Amino acid sequence: MIRRRIETVATSNADDAAFRALADVAEVTERIEDVRIVGGHMASLLLTAFPVRGAVLRRTADADAAVSTSVAASGHIHRALVDAGYSDTSGNHYVKGDLEIDILVPSDGARFEKTTVGGRGFDAVPGLRLAFSVDPIILDVGVLLTDGTSLDFVVRVPPVELALIFKAYAAQSRHAPKDITDLYNLLSIAFEYPEDEIGGWKIRTEPISGTRLDAARTLHALADSARQSLLVANAGVPSDRLVALIRTLVARPIPKL
Repeated sequence: MIRRRIETVATSNADDAAFRALADVAEVTERIEDVRIVGGHMASLLLTAFPVRGAVLRRTADADAAVSTSVAASGHIHRALVDAGYSDTSGNHYVKGDLEIDILVPSDGARFEKTTVGGRGFDAVPGLRLAFSVDPIILDVGVLLTDGTSLDFVVRVPPVELALIFKAYAAQSRHAPKDITDLYNLLSIAFEYPEDEIGGWKIRTEPISGTRLDAARTLHALADSARQSLLVANAGVPSDRLVALIRTLVARPIPKL
């Protein structure tokens, strides 16, 4: 299992809120194995743990945690967040002042969808089920907030390859520049670090199937259009390097007949 200590600094009130929400998630889930931090925090924490040259830094405003369906059905996290002062404004979205947390579950298909687990509504995310079949990367996180307060907590994040797969699904679904930025940074990590240091890298080895195949199709479509893409330009990443990273690190899918 891979474990790293990282230190980071909040640079705004929004940063403070995002890290406080993340610390709350870490606290209420510390004894639950099937929990992974995903979303923007996942990408930025991995980049902090595995720094690379030329990274394009970005921040996130909330904390996203993926849980297995059995954990979601138990209701434990819901009760713990409510006890910690959060209000459930929808089935899986929790708010406490300016702190926001989303609890996500795996989708059985290749699309983002709404589902009901244990009588509560959740956003279901494709590819997440794979995250619970492999060891996470464990991060011991230290954060210095803008008021000088220090936070220390432990989180589990998916390995870099699975983080890339989740972000590929997100990029295909919502067409947001931030997802392209995260994809570029994650690919940069995979290029600079040995596979065994980042939790493995199977998406380069043919043949690929399942969620890796879905992600590879999305990534190569992105590479084929990157130089003319307004989305890539708005992400602030160098299009030529993004194309080279995808074509070097991701197996090209066999075209459908």
